[in-house]
Amino acid sequence: MRLRADWLSRVLNVPYVPILGPTHPDQFTAEMFTDVFADILHASRTGSALPFDKDHRWSPRKTDTVLVDEIVHRPDHTIIPTLTQRRGGTVKTFYYGREPNRETLRSATRDWCTRYSAAHGRVIWFTPDDTTPETPAGDPTRILLKEFNNEPEPPPDGPVVRKLDDCTTSVAATFETFAHAMADHGFRFLLRRRSTDQSDGPVLVSQDNNAIVGAIGPLTIMPDRAGGRMLLPQYFGVLSEQRGAGHGRALWRAAQRWGARHNADYQLLQAQAGGASERLFLAEGLRSLGMIATVTA
Repeated sequence: MRLRADWLSRVLNVPYVPILGPTHPDQFTAEMFTDVFADILHASRTGSALPFDKDHRWSPRKTDTVLVDEIVHRPDHTIIPTLTQRRGGTVKTFYYGREPNRETLRSATRDWCTRYSAAHGRVIWFTPDDTTPETPAGDPTRILLKEFNNEPEPPPDGPVVRKLDDCTTSVAATFETFAHAMADHGFRFLLRRRSTDQSDGPVLVSQDNNAIVGAIGPLTIMPDRAGGRMLLPQYFGVLSEQRGAGHGRALWRAAQRWGARHNADYQLLQAQAGGASERLFLAEGLRSLGMIATVTA
């Protein structure tokens, strides 16, 4: 199936591609979307991860597919359902258009969950920054863009930040305790990969009383579809009892200095609206590209 660029141009208001996630706004014209979508369909048939897919760093295989037969493509809106096989299966219904009819989309998503034996369903839509939705967005997440330039990045503030691999043996051993405490931030997954010698790039840490209390990583740069160098999103977190002491800002600035030194062009991030990460990113001058809203089906 090929999507029509003239229809998409009316409804693409936030740079987000199903299966791939956020993309640079300069690569988000309707024409480019149709080309990327064709790439996604091809990858879905082969089960391979696209070379510019951020998840390619974890595995050359991809478990997410587009439910092509269920796509709704009309002049005023486009609906693209996808299916992932992880954790019992999840149908994600992506809606591009004006304010969605959530109940209709939730009902359709539940039907697709039954049809494709998925245990979970989610409806996802997008709100640009210059508009106000008619009703409150569900579980909103902000997409942010960091662009690197020739100006030197500011030095880290506050606590000392170093690579995990450069820590003393006793301090490095505390990463396991930190990772389990921050499992919902992805660090337990990262710990498992490190325990099997799967190095995905440096992990930066800050410490207090000879124990790791904050971390950001892995730091990895990947070429995007247009050849730009994107610094991939990292796992990022500070123990709750250590927040407010400057660990988060110091870690963030250290990661940005790493990106600048390694010639990254940009980074795309997602942060929960109203959360500490969003406040930090906006204070650090990142550009908001719009909001993602999500409700369960």
